[in-house]
Amino acid sequence: MVRLTREEAASGMANTSETPRRGWRIRWVRVIGILVSLGIVIPGLVMVWGYFSLKSDAKVLKRELHAKQYVALGLETSKLSATIGLMHDALYLTAWVDAIPIARGYWLNGMTLLGAGHDYLYGMRQGLDPILTVLNQKHLSPGQRAPLLNQAVTQAGLNMQKETPTFMRANAALQRLSAQDIPPALIRKGLDIPAIQAISQTFVSILPMMTGPHPVFAKLIGFPHAVRYFLVFQNSGELRATGGFMTAYAYVPFHDGKLGKITSQNIQELDSQVTYHPPAPTVIGAYLPVTYWHLRDANTSPDVPRTVDNIERFYRSIPGAPAINGGMIFIDTWFVDDLIRDVGGLNVPTVAGKTIHLTASNANYEMEYMAEGMGLPANLRKLFIGTMMKELMHKVFHGHVSELLKVGETFYQALNDKQVLLYFDNKDAEALAARYHWAGIIPQKVDGNYLQVVDENLLGHKDNYYVRESYVADIKRRHGQYVETVTIHWIDPAIVNWWLTVPYHSWVRVYAPYGSQFVSMTGIDSYAQVTNEKSLNKTVFGGHVDLPGRFLQSQPPSKGTVVVTFTLPKGVNVKRMLVQKQPGMLDEPVRVTVNGVTRHFMLANNQWLTF
Repeated sequence: MVRLTREEAASGMANTSETPRRGWRIRWVRVIGILVSLGIVIPGLVMVWGYFSLKSDAKVLKRELHAKQYVALGLETSKLSATIGLMHDALYLTAWVDAIPIARGYWLNGMTLLGAGHDYLYGMRQGLDPILTVLNQKHLSPGQRAPLLNQAVTQAGLNMQKETPTFMRANAALQRLSAQDIPPALIRKGLDIPAIQAISQTFVSILPMMTGPHPVFAKLIGFPHAVRYFLVFQNSGELRATGGFMTAYAYVPFHDGKLGKITSQNIQELDSQVTYHPPAPTVIGAYLPVTYWHLRDANTSPDVPRTVDNIERFYRSIPGAPAINGGMIFIDTWFVDDLIRDVGGLNVPTVAGKTIHLTASNANYEMEYMAEGMGLPANLRKLFIGTMMKELMHKVFHGHVSELLKVGETFYQALNDKQVLLYFDNKDAEALAARYHWAGIIPQKVDGNYLQVVDENLLGHKDNYYVRESYVADIKRRHGQYVETVTIHWIDPAIVNWWLTVPYHSWVRVYAPYGSQFVSMTGIDSYAQVTNEKSLNKTVFGGHVDLPGRFLQSQPPSKGTVVVTFTLPKGVNVKRMLVQKQPGMLDEPVRVTVNGVTRHFMLANNQWLTF
C-alpha cells in the first residue's frame, strides 16, 4: 500500500476541485455567448439584412407598379410583408433593451412600426389578391374579364372588411408613435413618422369605401368601368370663392385600378372652346368687368357642389369634350408649393427655350413672371403653368419612397386645411368626403350659429400672395335679439408693380344663418348686396372693397376694414358656432365674442366653438 505525503494529498485534492470549476467557467462562457448571439448578434444581422432588403423590395415594387406587372406586384408585397415580419420577430429577441431607460423608446417604437407595417401589408395583400389574379390573365378578352373582375372586386371588398380590425389596430398603434424616439440616422434616411401617421389616418378614413360586397373605392379607380376626373388648379394669389382663379386643368383617368396618362393644359385653351355664353353675374360683370360669363370665372360659390354645377354647364357646351364621369378635384397654390417642396423642386422648360428650377419659395413669383411679367401673347401666357403641372404630376407619381411619404402627409393636411377639395359623382363617396369636411360643402343645417367670410379678388392681380386677412365677430343681446357685428381687416404690404400686384380690389361676402336681417355695412365703395340663398339656407351680405395702393418702400402697408352688422334670426343657439374657412386662405387670426366670452384661434380649417 502506497502512502501519499501530506503535500501530494493536498495537491490531488486541489486538482480534483479545479476540474468542475473549470467546467463551470466554460459552460458560463458558452451560455453568455449564446445569449449575446440571440440578443444582439442575430437580431442585428437580421435588422441590417432587413433594411437593405426593404430598400431593394421597395424599388422593385415601384418598378412593377409602373410596369403594371400585377403578379410581380403581389409577390413583392408578400416579400415586403415577410421581411418586416422577420424583422419584427428578430426585434423580440432584444426585449432586454426594454429595461434600459435611454433605449426603451427606440425599442418600443421599432416594435410598433414593424408590427403595424406587417399588419397593413398582410391585410392589403388579402384585399389585392383576387383582383391581381384576374388582371394577370392577359389572355382574357374585355368581355371575359369584366365579370371576373366584378367577382374579384366583391371578394376583395369582403376580404378588406374581414381585415378591418387589423387595419384599425395598426393605425391606433402608429398614432401612438413618438417621432422623438426614432434614431436620427433613420430620420435622415427618410423615415418620416408624422408622414406615416398621416397616410395611415387617411387610409382608415377612406376604409369604409373599400369594404363590403360593393366597395365604392373600386368604382372610383375604374372598376369595372373607366372613370375620368377633372383636376382644377386654382391660383390662390388671385383668391376666388373655392380657393383661387382657375388657371389650369388636367384630365386624370383610371381604368381597372390603373392611373392612365394625365393630360393638362391652361384654362384659357379650354375656355376658348366653350359655346355657352350667358350674361355675367352682376358682381362679375361690374368688377372684372366682362360682358359674358366665362368658364374661368365659374367658381363664384364657396359651396363646391354649386360651383361644380356652374362649371359643368360651361363644359357640356364644348364640342367633343371628353366625358367627366368621376368628379372634380380642386387644388390650390399652397398645396402645389408644398408638393414642389416634397419632390425636391422642378426643372421646367420655358417658352424662351431655357429651363428654370422651381422651389417652394420661388415658384409663385417665377410662374407669374412667365405668365404675366414677360408680356407674352394670350395663347402662351398660361402655357408655362400647364407645363409645370405636367412635370409636377410626373414627379409626384414617380418619386422616391421618402418623397412619396412626404406627399402623402401633405395631401392629408391639404384635405383638412381645404387646400384640396373633392367632388365625386358617386353619392357614397361624396357623402364620405362631406363627413370629413373634404368636399367644400356649406352645411344647410347647423346646430347653432354660422359664419363664413368669403373674399374674392376681382381684378386685383396676384395680391393674395401678400395680403393677410383677419376678422372679429362680436355677438351681443340687444332689445331681446342677438346682434352680430363682423369686422374684417386686410393688410397688404406689397408694392404695386402693375403686373403682379396692384391696389387690392375685393368683393367680400359674409355668410350668416338664413333669415338674418341687415343693419349696416361700412368700409365698402359700393352698395351692400343682401341675398337670401335658400338652397344653402344662408343669408349673404356683400360689398366691394378698394385698398389704397402702396407705391414706395417708404410708405406703410395698405390697410382696409369692413364692418358688417346684422341681427340673427330667433331660435339660433349662439352658444354654439361653426366658423367655416374659405378655401385658398392661409391660416387667419379670428376672434369671436359672445356675450363677453371670447375665443381666439387661427382658422386653419372649419372650427366649432362653444360658449
